[in-house]
Amino acid sequence: MTLDPRLAVLLTPDRQSLLFATKGVIAMSLALYLSMLLQLDRPYWALISAVFLQVRPETGLVIEKGFCQIGGTLVGGVAGLLILAWLLPYPALAIGALTLWIGLNAGASAWVRQANFIYGFAMAGITATLIVVLAIVDPANTSSLGIFHIANARVSEIILGALCATLVSSLLWPVRVSSLLKEHARTALNQTLAYLELELDPAGTHAKRHNQVDTLLQSIFALSDDSSAVHYEGSHGPGRARAATVICHKTLSLVARIRVIGRLMRNHDDLLTPALRDLLDALRTAFQRMRETPSAEQAMKEAQTLRQQLRETRGEQTDDAPPLQRRFFQVAQNLTADLILALEANRALHFSHEVQLRPQGLRPYRDLQIAAAVGLRSALVFALAAGLWVGTASPMAIMLMIMPVMFTILFARLPEPDQVLKRATFSSVLAAPVALFFTLPLLALNNGNFPLLILILGAPLFVGLLAISKRLTLPLGLGFCTPYIILVQPGNAMDFDVARVASNGLAITAGIAIAFLMFRLITPPNGPNLRRRLIRQTATDLTLMSNPSAATTGDANINEEWFNARMADRLRWLTICDKALPGAQRHFTDLGLTGLNLGQVSLWLQSRLRSNAPPALVDSAHRWQLALAAAYQACSRGKVDEGFRLQSEKLKLDMEDAGNLAQRDRELIAGALERIALTFERMAFRLAEAQQKPGVAA
Repeated sequence: MTLDPRLAVLLTPDRQSLLFATKGVIAMSLALYLSMLLQLDRPYWALISAVFLQVRPETGLVIEKGFCQIGGTLVGGVAGLLILAWLLPYPALAIGALTLWIGLNAGASAWVRQANFIYGFAMAGITATLIVVLAIVDPANTSSLGIFHIANARVSEIILGALCATLVSSLLWPVRVSSLLKEHARTALNQTLAYLELELDPAGTHAKRHNQVDTLLQSIFALSDDSSAVHYEGSHGPGRARAATVICHKTLSLVARIRVIGRLMRNHDDLLTPALRDLLDALRTAFQRMRETPSAEQAMKEAQTLRQQLRETRGEQTDDAPPLQRRFFQVAQNLTADLILALEANRALHFSHEVQLRPQGLRPYRDLQIAAAVGLRSALVFALAAGLWVGTASPMAIMLMIMPVMFTILFARLPEPDQVLKRATFSSVLAAPVALFFTLPLLALNNGNFPLLILILGAPLFVGLLAISKRLTLPLGLGFCTPYIILVQPGNAMDFDVARVASNGLAITAGIAIAFLMFRLITPPNGPNLRRRLIRQTATDLTLMSNPSAATTGDANINEEWFNARMADRLRWLTICDKALPGAQRHFTDLGLTGLNLGQVSLWLQSRLRSNAPPALVDSAHRWQLALAAAYQACSRGKVDEGFRLQSEKLKLDMEDAGNLAQRDRELIAGALERIALTFERMAFRLAEAQQKPGVAA
């Protein structure tokens, strides 16, 4: 009988999970001891702070999250003090200002991608909530000194927990981000090779390619997001971060380039010459060998052999070879060069070699409507809880305003946040019985013995931390640990009030359930409007390619890395949009990948055209680039822009008249123009066919 994987995490934990849970209990014990020693009002907030820092155990990530937590706590503390200073005599206005503050922080968190930075925004909102709500609840301490004491206590508790977790993570069985990046890089490269092979597989399906791209994008983002924390792990950290970023960029470039060859194979078999068929076979065989080899060095040798083979074959082409064939040999050679650079960056990641490239990090896609949806959801959860508190005057309603709001911010970027909250709700139900029938009765018998306190308190937390150690059970662990600590409220003056624990447990579970319903009710936009904005912004970037040195966007230079960095998260959102459509109508990921390739081709083409070009050719290249962007938007609506072919023919004539390009370059550019026109026509046909079906809009 096979044990359920979720039960296996708890019943048969591996060494890594046991060390993780042990470190978590030690960090929380240290935080509790110091907060009790310092006579802080609510030491349990230090424990909760330590729990959240342990979610990712790697040292660099813990340090980075510690900085984000401390920064968010200080900002939230200042915001809470300002709200109380201005609006304390008007509690309703204070709650309104707090609702606005939480909505702003939640919305701002949607503009970043790294989980640690999102956590910083969550702490800014929650710290202000703790200060303002607890001050309003206790009107006896609403003097200036009392308010400052409340703010100082909340900030001190949270920062103390962060410092303890960071210290324990750094000193006891440290786990390095650099090791995590190596795993991410290996996964991303293996998935890239699998995608390269799948694109050239005649038996490959559209659904398989989509699934592989989706999985690959997740691996790229995991590598990119975690690379920021490796800076905190010694002098080699910045170099490793650059190597990880190079891998991200090159895998994106590889995906874009291979699709050019794959589409030709699948859709234009009549254009395949014998030389191109041999090229496809050579690429497919090489990718398969690289994917199957267990050695990165052997994969590098295979890639170098492929590059040499392509050079020789390309040089053997006859003078009358079609322009399209010449262009595709150039694409294959560029693809191999990108693959070698990615493997070189992977080698630098393992051996701490210095990476000379300085690529831009992948940028998050920032959309006001997405941010508004995330902010509105968190603000409504808080407003609903605040309304229940005001209407019932029940202390248990305060619990509704804390953990559920934090969860709505932290889980907003997850693929299925509602399912995560559903599992967290289930485990939160268990926290109250464990606290009522196990922890509190035993602690009531304890006579101030701190080691015994830790032993009794730590046993359930150890189990919860085991669950947190694995991604599969992380929501269950968080859903248990945080409510459990809030219900027990360990400290110098514990009250062992059964009624309080029962009511607070009910409130926390109800609050998480409300957050779950809000995720179902308010979802980020993924329909036609978002798709149009994503395509429009891609087209806008394409128009800039005619002047690669332009600084109109605030960037020093418009190059391939600049474009990849802006396209990566757009691709992720287009895959989300596709998932909202029936399987046969999921073409927007393809459209995004087409835009990614058009950017790369545009940069190459413009660099060739502008080499010692007369003003007439420069102007023609600029007008062609505008026509390219317009044709891209037209094909997203299922239409073919005939102006693009006309402008392409005009560009060919202008190249002939300019006389600054060799015959070989003119043939390569002509092949690229023909290939792009074929791509637009095919994409327009597919989109038009999909839009004719009910329930689908561009």
